[in-house]
Amino acid sequence: MTAHLFAGYDFAYTWPWTYGHLIVALALAGAGRLGRNKLGRWISLALYGAAAWAFAGFLIVQLVFGYNSPQRMPTDRFMLGARGEVLDIGCGSGRTTIMVGLARPWVRIAALDNFSAQYIRNNGEDLLRQNLRVAGIEDGRVRVLRADMRHIPAKDGEFDGVVSSYAIDHLNRKGIEQTLAEVARVLKPEGEFLLMVISSDAWLKVVYGPMLMHMRGVWPDYWQGSLEKVRLRVVEQGRTPGSAYFLCRKLP
Repeated sequence: MTAHLFAGYDFAYTWPWTYGHLIVALALAGAGRLGRNKLGRWISLALYGAAAWAFAGFLIVQLVFGYNSPQRMPTDRFMLGARGEVLDIGCGSGRTTIMVGLARPWVRIAALDNFSAQYIRNNGEDLLRQNLRVAGIEDGRVRVLRADMRHIPAKDGEFDGVVSSYAIDHLNRKGIEQTLAEVARVLKPEGEFLLMVISSDAWLKVVYGPMLMHMRGVWPDYWQGSLEKVRLRVVEQGRTPGSAYFLCRKLP
């Protein structure tokens, strides 16, 4: 397991997200063993093969995607040496807020979410604050905004930086356009925006196969065009397992 798995964090993802593959793997392996004589050798081997696939998915979720760990910073350039306040859009139980807080200890953070995601147990500010305390991030560095990301309760140019991981790409096309326009509005000129989205690759195909839904991440041109439309110039883009990232700077 990852080093953070036993560090006291509880990001509270429901069991299908964190342990679903393991349960499926055990069920398939059990069926293969019990049905070895009744189902025949080849069907039994197929069940064992499916069990191996499911177990591989579980290992990827835990060790590669790290659902039980804080988010990893995909680029060293984001807010490097910059001061001020960073807005985390779709903070959830805190994986990205902690990423920014630990990697950039000189910034303050505004964590925004409507806390409606059903895949996080006991979703809310208390859970977020609990994980921040485990990370050693003082309450005074983080303020919580309970709001819809499509309507950010902030003044024009209020933030020095904005970050969002695997949140905006859950919206439909209109919602994405609204949220990116809001990002550009609340970001200071020359401010930085780090966007991380789900993107299909070999890792994700092993884990979710035909269940992949957020396919906009497959098309970098879609995101680059949408960002540039609201005057957010992409200065760096890249990939991490299961995702793509875009580092942007707001044009003056």
